[in-house]
Amino acid sequence: MIDLKTAWELILENSNTLNTLSVKVTDSVGYILDEDIYSPTDMPPFDKSAMDGYAFKHDGNETHEKEFFNIGMVAAGDIFTGELKNNECISIMTGAPLPDSTDTVIAVENTYKEDGKIVFDKNLKSGANVCFQGEDIAKGQLVLIKGTRIKTSHIAVISACGYNKIKVISKPRIAILNTGSEIIEPGDQLRTGQIYNSNGQMLQAMCKALNLPVEYIGIAKDNEDSLSRSLIEGLKYDILLISGGVSMGKFDLVPDMLQKAGVEKIFHKVKIKPGKPLFFGKHSKGIVFGLPGNPLSNFVGFTLFVTTAVKKMMNYDPVLPVFETGFMTEEFKQRPGRKNFFPAVINEDDDQFFITPVKSNGSADILSLAKANGFLIADEEISVINVGEETQFLRF
Repeated sequence: MIDLKTAWELILENSNTLNTLSVKVTDSVGYILDEDIYSPTDMPPFDKSAMDGYAFKHDGNETHEKEFFNIGMVAAGDIFTGELKNNECISIMTGAPLPDSTDTVIAVENTYKEDGKIVFDKNLKSGANVCFQGEDIAKGQLVLIKGTRIKTSHIAVISACGYNKIKVISKPRIAILNTGSEIIEPGDQLRTGQIYNSNGQMLQAMCKALNLPVEYIGIAKDNEDSLSRSLIEGLKYDILLISGGVSMGKFDLVPDMLQKAGVEKIFHKVKIKPGKPLFFGKHSKGIVFGLPGNPLSNFVGFTLFVTTAVKKMMNYDPVLPVFETGFMTEEFKQRPGRKNFFPAVINEDDDQFFITPVKSNGSADILSLAKANGFLIADEEISVINVGEETQFLRF
């Protein structure tokens, strides 16, 4: 049995960064950028009006109650090539290029018409209501650096730079396999001795929350034939997640069947609670995680280990889960021996975090997981964490 740090090291050592892929910008959210993005032009590319109004040449004096003759209109996408005199203005729409002979825009609501003239009803400084060329982004400026995780907030600026496709690190293709003759799918008729498949649904959702392509390949019965057929399909993927069948019981067939299928065992069992029987291995096409069947063990295993492998394969930074520090609001007791990840509610007040353990009946208690928004982390040598004492936590 290995400790958490060693497990992470082995996962990182055996999870290879995937190849570069070219994707449409609109499909790029969640990927890691594999090129620098530069702007090929100034943004905005010309001086433009920030609002609907009138463009004019400011003379440095007060503009209040001044009268101008409107000589026409310039709309967004149009160009006005004429020249305005000192007592002239031109109607201009938001986004329209500013005529060369103007430098200021007054909003239409700050004007009124009188005797065929436009009267300005507000004092303005020169350059008011104008977006000047290059004020947001200069031509040749580095906009996004290689290694950036693409978010929806990045899409507009990438597109504005003229990119239709960008280079990214591929996402790992993930297959999910449940094991257990007692498990049936939600929606089917539940009979005595059976339970609904909660782990399969949860693992699919966790993959989708990371914007990962995931394929659910069903439930394998607790026999070699059924499991063998499912493994043949699952081992075609970059990552195979197997829920259940990795402990030491008579029907826990997964570790032996994986090795028969050509999977090299890297480790089996980690010194954590819950989730000790975790299996990790690799084969010619990818890696395999055998997650203990209890739901909390599944959740902890995915959060600590599967996400670490995914981030390494996609070249994330940071790659490891981020542990934070907070203060206990209640006393917490445990049996020392393994690093414990216990469901908890994490609250923030005045830039400090407070950790309240959730009552739990063990690693099968899915209600305790539903009530939590993180795990308090108790080191293996600790038996008691007192009220007000600092300890680490992991948010989810």
